Amino acid sequence: MGIWCYTFAEMPWYQRRIANMLFAAPPSSTYEEALGYFQKAEQVDPNFYSKNLLLLGKTYLKLQNKKLAALWLLKAKDCPARTEEDKQIQREAAQLLAEFSGKN
Repeated sequence: MGIWCYTFAEMPWYQRRIANMLFAAPPSSTYEEALGYFQKAEQVDPNFYSKNLLLLGKTYLKLQNKKLAALWLLKAKDCPARTEEDKQIQREAAQLLAEFSGKN
């Protein structure tokens, strides 16, 4: 659910306009709503999925909370990589950390 909410919260205005023409009530969401789902998933099973850690970091970035974004992005970067997806998540987390900390 968190990924769904994040995706619709991130939808650009022109895609929302197209969705308005196609649907009576297009789906919508907020970063705060997505954050709630990502947090609940972490409460149930901490560090269960590196993508959840990454998305927590990205959501906090969208909400302009760099301190918490850094915390979750570091967790995603340092999470043991078991799959190729995990390796990609580590790279993305490291890149995001470098970008907002000015080390890029």
